[in-house]
Amino acid sequence: MSTKTDFTNWLDRINKTETVSDSIVAFNFGLFETESSYTIYLTGSETFDEEDDDWATNVNFEPEDKYFELDPSTMKGKDWEKALEVYEGLVSEYVNSENFNNSIFKNAEAITTGFDDGNLVRVK
Repeated sequence: MSTKTDFTNWLDRINKTETVSDSIVAFNFGLFETESSYTIYLTGSETFDEEDDDWATNVNFEPEDKYFELDPSTMKGKDWEKALEVYEGLVSEYVNSENFNNSIFKNAEAITTGFDDGNLVRVK
């Protein structure tokens, strides 16, 4: 399977197994580097502040299946900037897909991605 398919399947599993309160207004797909690759995790927050990325540390929702790791062979020899580009692309494609319209994310005010120690990129 492709990375895009694996990522979509991960989000579809979350959509089938999780319920999100209407109070969740923003989701963050946080990134961090592991020994072998890069991993993304999903959290939701009851707050959002376009001017201050610290809103993402207010975690009010965490799915049971919180983490998705890029296949290490996909990222071999790639730096963090490439990882961010790949994940930003995956999140953006999902937001613009038909699956998004029937997802727990559809009513969010904002959806972001980025490394824990860097700036967040707003995808929605």
